[in-house]
Amino acid sequence: MIKRMVETFLHMRLASKLILINLVLIALPLTVTGMVSFSGFSASLQRTVGKYQTDVVRELTANLDTVTSEVNLLSAEPYQSPELLKYLEKRRQPGSPATYEERSLLDNFTRKIALNGRVDVIGVSLFSLQGDSYVAFTDSPGSFYQPRIPDQSWYEAASRSGKGSFIGPHEVVSENGVSYLVFSVVRQIRSLENGRTLAFLKIDVDYNNVKDRISLLNGSKEKIITITDRNGGMVYQTDPEPELDGIIRGLSGLGTVTAGSGQTSKLIAYYTSPLTGWTTVQSVPLRVLLTDTVKVRYIVIGIGVLCLVLATVLSVWMSLWVTKPISLLRNSMKKVERGKFDEVIPIRSRDEVGQLGHTFNVMVSRLSDLTYRLYESELREKVAKISSLQSQINPHFLYNTLGSISMYAEIGGSREVVDMTHHLSGLLRYSIGNDNSDATLEQELGHVKGYLSIQNIRFEERLSYEFGIPAELLPYGMLRLSLQPLVENAIIHGLEHGRGDVHISIAAARKDDMLLVTVADNGLGMTEQQLQALGVKLDHAPLPDGPGGNGLVNVHRRIVLRFGYRYGLKIESRVRVGTRVIMKLPLLQAADPSRGES
Repeated sequence: MIKRMVETFLHMRLASKLILINLVLIALPLTVTGMVSFSGFSASLQRTVGKYQTDVVRELTANLDTVTSEVNLLSAEPYQSPELLKYLEKRRQPGSPATYEERSLLDNFTRKIALNGRVDVIGVSLFSLQGDSYVAFTDSPGSFYQPRIPDQSWYEAASRSGKGSFIGPHEVVSENGVSYLVFSVVRQIRSLENGRTLAFLKIDVDYNNVKDRISLLNGSKEKIITITDRNGGMVYQTDPEPELDGIIRGLSGLGTVTAGSGQTSKLIAYYTSPLTGWTTVQSVPLRVLLTDTVKVRYIVIGIGVLCLVLATVLSVWMSLWVTKPISLLRNSMKKVERGKFDEVIPIRSRDEVGQLGHTFNVMVSRLSDLTYRLYESELREKVAKISSLQSQINPHFLYNTLGSISMYAEIGGSREVVDMTHHLSGLLRYSIGNDNSDATLEQELGHVKGYLSIQNIRFEERLSYEFGIPAELLPYGMLRLSLQPLVENAIIHGLEHGRGDVHISIAAARKDDMLLVTVADNGLGMTEQQLQALGVKLDHAPLPDGPGGNGLVNVHRRIVLRFGYRYGLKIESRVRVGTRVIMKLPLLQAADPSRGES
């Protein structure tokens, strides 16, 4: 894997390498610095928030203790009434009626507790161990009854000491049948003389006293407050948290814990009241507490991304600025490789790249001179060969001989021989009877029609052809003897080496400032590999030998040499469909065929 990455890096462009190296050198330290800074800030803020949450829970517990301490003080009220203590110490039989004085004493005592003015007392119950117990609710008069005291749920906790024992929320029903949700304080009343247990005082307080105080202090819906008693029983909870229930019930004392992970993680702060033994727990999602951390994180990320983008832009600009001359040199070398020797690189510096560009310009200049001399030598050699052939054969002798053959054939009634000698004479006159290298499209078509007439006599019905030449294009100029080799190529590969019959279509069209002459056939066609090989041969093969400029390579190189690399032959072919050769020429009048780019 690492080896493949190294190989990929080695084969990357120079500009890409420089950009990648710069990005790594900039992004890596920036990322590490940002992560370390943010982690330190986040940990520090979380410790501060944890301490703050602990203080909040202690304050909340203190506020609740103001209520419970008031109730706790009220539960000690019997010790302020000697008459009540004397009544409780008096031995009475269960079911025996109380005197008027005793009932008035109990009514006044319960009324005094109920009308304390500080907490909302719902009911007061005095469970006497001597005689009947007495209960009074705010909505009904007091009454006597005979409960079994040891069976009460609070009995065990209240019997342990003389302090008040707090009981969590539960329901009580008054004499009128009204149900109330209350929390209670139960205190064991003992004799001041001998410490003997005389009774148990139970004060029921409206549970809304707790809810209202918590609602005033809990200003966020995201914060969940839970109060549990000494045994882990639920005293109060704003919203149920089943996933944290096991953790919350086991908390005691003072501290903070973190539960959950990711977006669901919560900070739990708790504090146990020394008065009631109840544990107040507040759970808050860390994402709420660390909102500032999230903002800082986004700011750090934003600054980091901005710095990275600026560094990337600067790195790309500098890398492209440094490698631009090298890229220009590379592109110029590719153009020279394709045969364009007029390429010149502008020199803008005197550094190593500038010196390399200067050396390249000198090299291309020398190559261009050598190539021109080579082309000139080849052309002179071909002209010399043609002149040698023309000097060996007297054109007038050939014309007269063909005329004689035509006359004798006409006398003998051989019309085919007459037509063939007539067209052959025209071909010879066009090929060797004119020193001008330029012609019009109309002249080239006339030459091709004579050639096709001779081939049609030879192949008879196996050869068919058609012309699609607009009349307005006929006066435009082109190279002499450049169209016939294209038609000859279609016949050779279509009839002599190919299928049973061939149809040739010759057309011309104008496109912008170009003249497009197309020769298409329905021969065997070429594969993609053969087509690519022919394309390479057109651009790089040497000029073929022989007079007359025959062959696709010869025609293409003559056009490129005369008019430039923009023009030449383009070949399209499909197997068993056919081949189409497109000749691209500048749109020139016959009077100005000498115009060219090279």
